[in-house]
Amino acid sequence: MQETLADIEALTLRCRSDQSKSYIAEANQCYRAGAYRAAIVSTWVAVVFDLIDKIRDLSVSGDANAIALEHKLTTYIGQINSGNQQGTSKALEFERNILATCRDKLQFFDQQQFVDLERLREDRHRCAHPSFQQVGVPYRPSAEQARLHIRNAVVHVLSQPPVQGRAALAGIKTTIASQYFPASVDKAVAELRKAGLVSPTDALVRSVLDALVFGFLTPDDELYEKDQAVTALNALHEISPGLVEERLGLQLSKAINDVGDDRFLSVFYLVASVTRAWDLIDQPSKARIERFVEVAPYDDLSPAIGALADIDELRPELQTRIRGFNLDELAGVVEFPQVHDACKGRAFELLAESGSWDRTNAVITRVILPLFEALTAEDVTTIVRLPKERRADLLGAHTYKLFVDRVRDAELMEGSELDDLLTNNGAEYLVAQA
Repeated sequence: MQETLADIEALTLRCRSDQSKSYIAEANQCYRAGAYRAAIVSTWVAVVFDLIDKIRDLSVSGDANAIALEHKLTTYIGQINSGNQQGTSKALEFERNILATCRDKLQFFDQQQFVDLERLREDRHRCAHPSFQQVGVPYRPSAEQARLHIRNAVVHVLSQPPVQGRAALAGIKTTIASQYFPASVDKAVAELRKAGLVSPTDALVRSVLDALVFGFLTPDDELYEKDQAVTALNALHEISPGLVEERLGLQLSKAINDVGDDRFLSVFYLVASVTRAWDLIDQPSKARIERFVEVAPYDDLSPAIGALADIDELRPELQTRIRGFNLDELAGVVEFPQVHDACKGRAFELLAESGSWDRTNAVITRVILPLFEALTAEDVTTIVRLPKERRADLLGAHTYKLFVDRVRDAELMEGSELDDLLTNNGAEYLVAQA
């Protein structure tokens, strides 16, 4: 995530705990006094103590790696207290490697953050060890160096929750997989922040995204084909849009080209349902999805039709498919407002082909009336003319009267205009009585 070089006092307020604030307070005091060497040394001490506190917190929560590390540290402290010099050397080695340990075993920070913190450790050594410098020339860090180290310490470590990496990912996945995970994106954003994504590292955001995409596509995963995963992906986009878009396009393109036909519906559903997914995938992936829309079995295609209709580039293929739907298939998709225009044309054609009252009643009941809110006066005219122009068997069907009555009640056209239309097309018996 991007940060500005804010005032260090304001940065201090971002520390998660009172302990973290107290750790960095001494560094701030040194900075204000112009003692930049002391500020850097105090900042390193704050980072080490905060990381150790986080290891202990994770140990209490049951993280295996944290338990092993906490056991080592406890052993070294016990040796020091008993006067065993080996404990001192081991504790110093533990401190020397603490950044790499927390990166590799606990995933507290990514590689770039590790580099920033390594620079702090190196500058701490130059500030604290005169023997590292030319005789008589002590190291003199600038105010900007000290300020940057304080900033990095707060942003990368002191402001972060004690759970990152694998432990955080496992907890977030469990939250998302729960049947009580919110269905709305806004509420899902709040839930994810509460679960550990308040100010997440870039590495954690990428890990969560990967877990959601590939978990949704993996049969034995707790997120397999769960709607919560789609909602969480859209919520993650709200939390970190730039990073998510960069990663999402790569991972979805990979999935589209790697999965077999038996699981293609799942990745297809992700592209249709996740924010900006279609725009982010590569061209070969788009071509494969277009082909899927053209030839996929109806049962595979229908669940994602509503979302697909929002993708401009897929609309022509989708309209072509809808024009070939039978009554049962069309009835299964008229619920999606996004495809009402395409559905109307096919519904009128099915009604025009009606050769019996039973068929007319079925078409009007199953597709015409469900589309009623999308009908215009022009559409009404098209339907009323079908008996005369296409010999459709509408006249006398009881649902045809229901349709006309509803048109009249909804005032889709002037009463006199409707009556003239009915009279001219063989439906005088439906004209309103004075």
